[in-house]
Amino acid sequence: MSNAPIPSLDLVVDLNSEDESGLPWTFLDEARDPTLIREGAWLVVGEGTVRAVAQVVEIDDDIVRVRPLPGPVDEHRHLLSHRVA
Repeated sequence: MSNAPIPSLDLVVDLNSEDESGLPWTFLDEARDPTLIREGAWLVVGEGTVRAVAQVVEIDDDIVRVRPLPGPVDEHRHLLSHRVA
């Protein structure tokens, strides 16, 4: 078990909340900073203590769909250019 701190969330997403697209989704107002939410952006998503790096695939009005990557956040940290190392 890792003792690394849990990364802060950019977007609260229930990763089991797939819709007809097959992707997890959430509402735009669940973003820590809405200016980070744009198609193609890489974010830290999840809820509670669950975290994943995901790419924003689609923004449809106030619904955001993401494609999470498998594995821990640390494996994909290089994709999170907006974060301070």
